[in-house]
Amino acid sequence: MSNKINRISKSQYLKGLQCPKALWLFWHRRDLKPEIDEYTQYVFDVGHEVGRLATEFFEGGIEITEPYNQIDKAIDSTQKAVKGGEKYIFEATACSDDGAYSRIDILEKDGQADAWNLIEVKSSTSVKDYQLDDITLQRYAFIHAGYTVNKSILMHLDRAYVRSGPIQVKKLFKLENCTDIVAMKIGEVKGHVGHLIKTINESREPSAEIGSRCKTPFECDYFSYCWQGIPEYSVYNIFFGKKLNALLEKNIIDVTDVPDNFETTDRQFIEVDAYKNKKVYKEVKKLKKFLDTLSYPLYFLDYETISPAIPLFDNTSPYQTIPFQFSLHIQEKRGGGLKHEQFLHTGNDDPRPYLITKLLEACRTKGSVVVYNQPFEEEINRGLGFSYPEYKERLENINERMVDLLTPFSKRYLYHPEMKGSASLKSVLPALVPDLSYDDLAIDDGMTASLQYLKCIQGTFTGQEKETIFFHLREYCHLDTLAEARLLEVLYKAI
Repeated sequence: MSNKINRISKSQYLKGLQCPKALWLFWHRRDLKPEIDEYTQYVFDVGHEVGRLATEFFEGGIEITEPYNQIDKAIDSTQKAVKGGEKYIFEATACSDDGAYSRIDILEKDGQADAWNLIEVKSSTSVKDYQLDDITLQRYAFIHAGYTVNKSILMHLDRAYVRSGPIQVKKLFKLENCTDIVAMKIGEVKGHVGHLIKTINESREPSAEIGSRCKTPFECDYFSYCWQGIPEYSVYNIFFGKKLNALLEKNIIDVTDVPDNFETTDRQFIEVDAYKNKKVYKEVKKLKKFLDTLSYPLYFLDYETISPAIPLFDNTSPYQTIPFQFSLHIQEKRGGGLKHEQFLHTGNDDPRPYLITKLLEACRTKGSVVVYNQPFEEEINRGLGFSYPEYKERLENINERMVDLLTPFSKRYLYHPEMKGSASLKSVLPALVPDLSYDDLAIDDGMTASLQYLKCIQGTFTGQEKETIFFHLREYCHLDTLAEARLLEVLYKAI
């Protein structure tokens, strides 16, 4: 890089705090950054929508509209707005003399004095640690640009807000005064900024150890690059802390190289031994005990859901989980045939009343309801019962009958080496029922199902395109419950 970088934004600052190497790669190896996927774009879009609504919270504000790369012009426009007596300035921009620059979501005049409050808008429903680093950098930038700053405020969605009619912006958001904790952290900023700008300007790629920080608080854009020499299944998947460090100190990465006498928990031993010796583990007594909890007829149940940040329907809150689809395979007796029931709401209104009616009719009142990851389905039913108390008792009946098919796999009553340490349905199914696969499905995971459905009900997809999405949603959800039924067959055969 021929020109020295002398400024760092808040997003770059956060990236550098997570890993300085990632910040260097951002500047020097743009070819490595992956394209924005559908989920990431959705997150960006949600953030923009939340930010837009937040400006409605403050009446009479002015926006600084210069593009992000025109920092000096944005700084000048901000100063003009300040001199013009504006009370609220959106996207106000400032830069410290040592290169920390910020575009704060809302710069608020604090009373009649020549002082300001910084308000940063987040689409979360609580304050996160990294958000405190974010607004600390912003306070530093504005103070060292000559502004008198009083409060540092994080403005986020209020999970307690319940929609009733049009969105009430004044009730949708919660403002949390973070001034005291930001004041405690601000002393760290100068050193971090200097170090990170120096790192950016290094000609050689810095070294950095891989580990948990590669995914915390966010998965790094350069994860694949830095982990390219690591097997898909390695000691990182099994061990952590001192045990992991002990293996890494001996350059042991591959699971097959873990010494036979290495200290492990029972679970770690099973995973290592199964992988090294291509061995299937099973505990027949525990499997029998689990299977004895089943009461026929069985109802293999799976939901698909959306969790919109801005509530779409009355009587819902930010990020509330809303089921829009279920699949149900019914088996009257052990070894018997499967009958399939399903529901997918295709209207643009609230799907819950329609889903509840169909669900209660299909699940009847007796027999085990088999799910994969019981807390998820239980919570959905509790939420439905809370919103529609007339159905609460019958929904609780379904919860009382639930049996979690995840249990025998997560607790390693049955473990196949191809599960590679995971008990997720996407890992267990190909290992134990290889003739069933998600690979050929147009929609093959819950996140994609949720995003595609949102696009249907919000008008992005219409006509035949919308009908095609609905077809793929039914296909995907159907496979989830068929997979549950087939995995139960595997458990019976194992005893």
